[in-house]
Amino acid sequence: MISVLFRMFNVVLSIVTILFSMGQPSNPNTPVVINPNATNPYINTYGKPGISAHRSGAGLAPENTLMAFETCVNAKDFSIDTFECDVNITKDGELVLLHDYIYDNVSNAVEAFGRPAIMPGDYTYQQLHDNLNLGAKFQDGQPNYAKLRGKDIPENLRVLRLQDILDYTESHTRAGKPWRYTIEIKSLGTAGYRAADKLYEILAARGMLERVVVGTFLPDVSMYISTSHPDMVRSANPFEVLMFYINSRANTDLSGQKLGYSVLQVPYGDTLVDGTMPWGIQVIVNLGTREFINYAHKYNIAVQYWTIDKPEDMRLLRDNGADAIMTNWPSVAWETLH
Repeated sequence: MISVLFRMFNVVLSIVTILFSMGQPSNPNTPVVINPNATNPYINTYGKPGISAHRSGAGLAPENTLMAFETCVNAKDFSIDTFECDVNITKDGELVLLHDYIYDNVSNAVEAFGRPAIMPGDYTYQQLHDNLNLGAKFQDGQPNYAKLRGKDIPENLRVLRLQDILDYTESHTRAGKPWRYTIEIKSLGTAGYRAADKLYEILAARGMLERVVVGTFLPDVSMYISTSHPDMVRSANPFEVLMFYINSRANTDLSGQKLGYSVLQVPYGDTLVDGTMPWGIQVIVNLGTREFINYAHKYNIAVQYWTIDKPEDMRLLRDNGADAIMTNWPSVAWETLH
């Protein structure tokens, strides 16, 4: 059902793009317009976008593992501002980190449980923690990770709860500067609602609500967040991005409208088509223009881009006014942007 919805979304977006792009090419000479009245803390100083470790630094260590977080925290040659990660809810109601909906592509899950399509919601946290090696498929299965099983799997390559990860990162800040986080909810349907409730519980108890942008590709989950947890900082879902894009091309006056989100987290370039994301829209839509960013900033909306791994894309988005660069290679982003 979800894949059908996103295919419909892409068709509609293609049609809308043609209509709104005719006669309105992006102008490379458009000046950057800074909103002096912007109060959104996620709008960064022009030319200084934040660096966000996508999947917590998936190019440097197995994605969404404690090892990835440790790699970024302990790095000597680069620094990040934000950890980006993804959560699913388990059978017993715990939030665990996983980008996809199944563990098959990143672990020994099929071997461990004797069948394919191993979803977090079908198992308890302890079952996942005790059996899975999240480094088993890293870079086609590096020898030093791929064969680890049972007691040989280190804790930083096991399935951990979100609060276990936060215990580590929050106790390892740099120069007293707190980390920011982007946390995407991947659980579907009512499980997504329960994941949102659990996430709110964890963040509120730690006083972290203002430092976390919560995102989801699922419109029903994002609407649930707005209704049930309005004090969460939320990013726009794909349909909201579509409407925002249409309004930007039409230069619609959004003054007085309550959008429900304060951050746009959008794709750019040709790095998105990796078989795991349902957008596939960057071929026809350029969301990285100065016009688009200027329009967002005018209405106090921050703009963050994923997944940006090419230095030339990082520099262009920086110069166009991007507020954050989400990348699998934060070390490359640091070298490029600093």
